[in-house]
Amino acid sequence: MVEFLPSKQVVAGSSPVSRSTKLTGVPAYDKIGDFYHLLSREHGVGCQHQEMALTTLSDALTAYCICARAEAKSPKTIEWVTSSVRLFGEFMGGDPDISTITGNDLRRFIIALQSSNRYRKHPYAKMQQDKLSPQSIETYARAVRAFFGHLHREGFIDDNPMQKIKMPRVPKKVVPTFSEKDLVKLLSQAQRHTDRGFRDYALMLCFLDTAARLSEIASLRLDDVDFDNGYLLVLGKGGKERYIPFGQKVAKALLKYKIKHRPEPMATDRFFLTAYGRPLSPERIEKIFSEYGSKAGLKRCYPHKLRHTSSVMYLRNGGDPFTLQKKLGHSSLQMTRHYSNLADTDVRAAQLKYSPADRLHI
Repeated sequence: MVEFLPSKQVVAGSSPVSRSTKLTGVPAYDKIGDFYHLLSREHGVGCQHQEMALTTLSDALTAYCICARAEAKSPKTIEWVTSSVRLFGEFMGGDPDISTITGNDLRRFIIALQSSNRYRKHPYAKMQQDKLSPQSIETYARAVRAFFGHLHREGFIDDNPMQKIKMPRVPKKVVPTFSEKDLVKLLSQAQRHTDRGFRDYALMLCFLDTAARLSEIASLRLDDVDFDNGYLLVLGKGGKERYIPFGQKVAKALLKYKIKHRPEPMATDRFFLTAYGRPLSPERIEKIFSEYGSKAGLKRCYPHKLRHTSSVMYLRNGGDPFTLQKKLGHSSLQMTRHYSNLADTDVRAAQLKYSPADRLHI
């Protein structure tokens, strides 16, 4: 879990960082279009601007934003790269000459992050005493490396100084899941006789059965729910659409919510709505889970944990990793294997409990 990916200038670690010099040459997203036209007029550039000379990190970041938008990269991906590069720029003293940056600078950046506290300089959250997690550090570093890889592919730089830099290791952690007992407690907290309570019950049940992402459920529209065939049409990462099947209990709950408990919409066709008929935002859904989790006495209750739980339960109940991969929208089996490995621990536990040889009195 990444603690903080800054959208504004922040300082990471305890290494000396200039606070007065900032990356001021990077235009806001709504101004990139105008900047792109300016580049096109003056330099004749599209997304291959080899004749355009980039001198500073902010110049390079602006060029990246133009290409990323032209390639229809998601806003989250663009924000991930730009915020991480801004943080790297702050570490480097502000807006360094792009030709002076070396691979050792990224290594020093990683070391500085390792001594940085969580949420330091965060505009909303209070700084924590514990350090940045290895996953957060790897996320920052990977974004910077991807950024320089982009510059090299586009011909902005002759050599990629980050090409041979290895990313810091991230400890493998057990995927957090709920037990069946936890799920019963969680679902029983919703007051199903009320409109809001039934909505929340249907919402949680939908997450559990489909293993969909938070963004996918939050953006679900009325026409995306196919009751006849038992499918949700969701828009996943990278703008990829996919169908996710759901079972009879979810079909019954979603249909009842739509007919009986869904409020009059306020100029929206989103499926899950607030009491005032407005779309239920991802932030509000997270808060709903947190509130019900607290009532049920569960630690760290959030939508993605139900995605993990659903995936493991699917395999435990006899599903195979290949269909699970399609259901989850994973591009490879790498992430799906995490769930498979966790489900395999059940086999080991069952063997210890029901071992034929161990039960023989020999």
